[in-house]
Amino acid sequence: MYSSKMFIPNCKLEQWIKVYWFLEANGTGKNFLDTIFIPDGCATILMVFEGIIDFSHGNEYFDSILTNGIYIVPPIYKPYKISMSNNIKVIDIQLKPSVFFKLFNFPVNEFKNKVYTFDDISINFDRTILEKLYEIKNDDLKLYLEINNFLTNLFTRNNFYPDELIYNLSILYKNGNLDDFFHSQNLSIRQIERKVKNYTGLTPQNLSRLGRFYSVLEYMKFRQFNLEYCELALEYNFSDQSHFIREFKSFCNETPSKFLKNIDLYPQYKGLCNKSKIIY
Repeated sequence: MYSSKMFIPNCKLEQWIKVYWFLEANGTGKNFLDTIFIPDGCATILMVFEGIIDFSHGNEYFDSILTNGIYIVPPIYKPYKISMSNNIKVIDIQLKPSVFFKLFNFPVNEFKNKVYTFDDISINFDRTILEKLYEIKNDDLKLYLEINNFLTNLFTRNNFYPDELIYNLSILYKNGNLDDFFHSQNLSIRQIERKVKNYTGLTPQNLSRLGRFYSVLEYMKFRQFNLEYCELALEYNFSDQSHFIREFKSFCNETPSKFLKNIDLYPQYKGLCNKSKIIY
């Protein structure tokens, strides 16, 4: 079995980074765990310290086998299967929508269906951070502090600053209100859609749907043993319960009830249920 935890970054970074996701298993490495990753619509920086992640296991998106290293996983819109060796140790830095584009000046819509290294897209990235983190890999607090320091320096070095679109995309992802988002931009709908695709790799509509899906997961994690799907559908502006179930199934291939019975297949959801902020 694996351990899955998520940590909220420090206050300097939390408006640009969703979470740090810590995923590990303490086996021998001889066996593999089959899991399903659910989409979140964001580019992520994946650090693999130990073990193997096999994306080629019945996966329509990626065909990669990852070992020790730092990788970029592009935003996707559908669930996908992976196999992990049972000695895995990874940290996934989940950037908020559009932050990757702004931070590295690389159009996210140019990503293909593959996992990248920073060398693949000619971006200079300090890979010595992996060695520093490896030395403290068994201490979550030290890992958390080192990642915060590294990313704070990275954002400062790259003169990162938010613009209006980044801010409005974060709001769209959070509340899913497309009308408010389109009205906030002084551009035509077609121009906005092109710009958002460049920044995030997704259309505003798909980004809105994914943001709502994650809001639903946050809702479910506190009420999974006492869920009323009619109330949930109403709370999150689905047309009815059937619409909610269809939408949910499109992101994880399961109805909500089956999903909750099989949460061991979904390490992100287990991490979401163990999300916290480290106080130090």
